[in-house]
Amino acid sequence: MRKILLEILFLSLTALLAGCASAESQEVWMYAVSAGKADAILIGANGKACLVDAGYGRSRGKILFAMKRMGIDRLEAVFVTHTDKDHTEGLTWLAESGIEVGAWYASAMYTGVKEKNHPAVKAAEIRNQQVIWLQAGDAVALGSATLNVLAPSRLNEDKDDNNSLVMMFSTDQGSILLAGDMEFPEEEILLASGADLSCDMLKVGNHADDDTTSQALVRAAMPKAAVICTDSSEKPETPDVRVLALLESVGAETFVTQECTGGILARLSGGVPSVERIDLPAQPSKVSIASLSVDEDRITLQNAGDQSADLTGWYLYSDRGGELYVFPDGTALAPGAALTLGTNSTDGPTDLRWDDKKVIHRSKSDRITLYDPNGLAVSYMDNGL
Repeated sequence: MRKILLEILFLSLTALLAGCASAESQEVWMYAVSAGKADAILIGANGKACLVDAGYGRSRGKILFAMKRMGIDRLEAVFVTHTDKDHTEGLTWLAESGIEVGAWYASAMYTGVKEKNHPAVKAAEIRNQQVIWLQAGDAVALGSATLNVLAPSRLNEDKDDNNSLVMMFSTDQGSILLAGDMEFPEEEILLASGADLSCDMLKVGNHADDDTTSQALVRAAMPKAAVICTDSSEKPETPDVRVLALLESVGAETFVTQECTGGILARLSGGVPSVERIDLPAQPSKVSIASLSVDEDRITLQNAGDQSADLTGWYLYSDRGGELYVFPDGTALAPGAALTLGTNSTDGPTDLRWDDKKVIHRSKSDRITLYDPNGLAVSYMDNGL
């Protein structure tokens, strides 16, 4: 079994000589962003952080809020567990942002897409970087912590969920099993491998659907706490009652990202997890989407308030195409004023230009949503189809 050990984080020489790290560098945590049914998970150790999956494009603000809350302005690595849109769409805005990314990693096994079109490859190319492919037996070191890759060990040609990167985040404060979207077929292979799956915390696979998290897996893991990334309004019948009952049967306290607007923040200390639900601060505003023109691909915002609105960092998102537009720094909307946004197919004058050929879908239902900088939906409008 091959083993690649890639040092991407280092303890300071001073800390090594002292034989201990600072209080900050000893902290181990996981922040599962409340990103609908999607996965976007920040993990941290030794004062550094990585991102495991990037959710949808609309999760941008929530990921940025989580990074700011945790004092992170650089990602040592981005891991892409598999190619599903709800794990990869956000890679585009991330790659186009000013956030430094040390390395890009992805499952070495995937189906349904050519390598040149793999979401991780396309994101890395924006940065003139290359993807490092991982499979069972590989490891990525984070200073004194390690992400040990447990799966995949063989290609599943039927469903890419079962090619998910499954990783054990092993630290001196405890361990977290990150299960990606692993379903029963990949679970069976993993269990048969004899890998040690015992952990202090489990990031439950595949949004805790009914096709994942077997009794054998739960009893092998025996987590003290579990985190589920899902939204039952987007993925009905999740979390599955069987999965919840299994976790309860081994004494695991379970947290679901839909229970809060920001995400689930878990910390590990001495093998004991402490978990809190994070809600985003509301930003009262009278700004809304006043109208959409499907034919002209035009969006108009209106400020119905009596104060000027600073739209720096606000963004628009199209459900159908996943297009994302971030308002430039300094964009302001005066009281009672309107702002018109057009695309490259819009004729006539506009206040701002969305650099895209076509955003509002002309023949299928589409919804344009306005988000504040923290990722809270402020206003939306359908295209009427």
